Amino acid sequence: MPVRSLLRREESYALHALLLLAEEPGLSAAEIAAKLKAPPAFMAKVLSKLAKAGLVESRMGRAGGVWLKAPPEGITLLKVMESLSGPVALDLCAILKRCPTEERRGFCYLKPNLVRMNQEIRKALEGLTLKDLLPEATHPA
Repeated sequence: MPVRSLLRREESYALHALLLLAEEPGLSAAEIAAKLKAPPAFMAKVLSKLAKAGLVESRMGRAGGVWLKAPPEGITLLKVMESLSGPVALDLCAILKRCPTEERRGFCYLKPNLVRMNQEIRKALEGLTLKDLLPEATHPA
């Protein structure tokens, strides 16, 4: 049976690129794509979205390249995912005022559980930062 990834492809590339930049700041977009074995045009699109979200910046010139715009401890997985794909929800039922079952029956036994799981997932993603994912040697003292 095929595996279903919860992270979208561009979210995964974005997280890997951000971790790479935390360890090797100033790489070019082409260098990032090569090191992550990502299609260069796709990586450029991902980096553009990260720049629009204020997570990275491109610098021109001799000391140019792509740099983190925030410290690793200030970048959560939730922020990265939502910067690329919009709000994270386990199921739309969890965020609708009234799901279709509630409209039809007046109640839904599934919705309270989806709401609870959605809150737990968001809390877990908000609680995990790039710094948490970096080797100890790269953590600032």
